[in-house]
Amino acid sequence: MRLNRTPMTVLLLLAAVAAIQMTHYYPMLPERLAVHFGASGEANGWSSKGEFMVLFGAMEAFFVLFGLAFAFMLDRIPLALINVPNKHYWFSPERQEESRAFLRDQILWIETATLAFLVALAQLVFRENLGSALPRLPGGFWYVMIAFVAAVLWFSVRIIRRFSRPGEQPQV
Repeated sequence: MRLNRTPMTVLLLLAAVAAIQMTHYYPMLPERLAVHFGASGEANGWSSKGEFMVLFGAMEAFFVLFGLAFAFMLDRIPLALINVPNKHYWFSPERQEESRAFLRDQILWIETATLAFLVALAQLVFRENLGSALPRLPGGFWYVMIAFVAAVLWFSVRIIRRFSRPGEQPQV
């Protein structure tokens, strides 16, 4: 198994940032947090800070553990469960290791982008709940959402382009 440590290292660093972020903000937050916002931007869903921290921490931990488990198990996943264009060409014995390594890297980057999105989202929620008696949808939400969608699309396009034509490896 050829392992690119960069996406895994970034994923673990983001996990540390998430843990530090939650530890830092927990004592400062009010007992009741605005955690959902309607189309008008007004808060319409509330949670205790303990419930929010447990739920958000569990989601963040899930993405870290899933990313790491996936990285170490991809070589054991049967080819029948891998769905990419031209699978039989790219996963032939002479190309299989390189193809699995590429797929592993891209999926780890998607996991990393997802964790970065969650960390940014938590930051927006924390700051909004600390800064206002009547929290509203943070203005930075749409920037964070657009960046996340763009990142996932970028890595998805890389996967599709890489496996699109047998014998060609487009440079992305």
